[in-house]
Amino acid sequence: MINPVNPNIPITPPTTQSTSAGGAPATSFADVLKNSIDEVAKLQNDASQAVQDVVTGKSDDVTGVMMAMEKSELAFKTLLSIRGKLMDAYEEIKNMPI
Repeated sequence: MINPVNPNIPITPPTTQSTSAGGAPATSFADVLKNSIDEVAKLQNDASQAVQDVVTGKSDDVTGVMMAMEKSELAFKTLLSIRGKLMDAYEEIKNMPI
């Protein structure tokens, strides 16, 4: 059942520290995006290091290198897809009539 609107409740401005349903501080979209970019960079660095280890003879795990490269490539393509969607959303908002 929907509760009626009570006109006697004062409207308060939002606080700067938002919390999620569990009571923990909510993570901003910018933080999530930055963490995702950092994770993709880490995967790319790990893949590069794995290739260097095989080339220099420190490791002979070619399968592990291929897996690291595929994970890195998939993460990068996903990040590019997210970037494309964000750019499309920005363009759509930018073209909205005021």
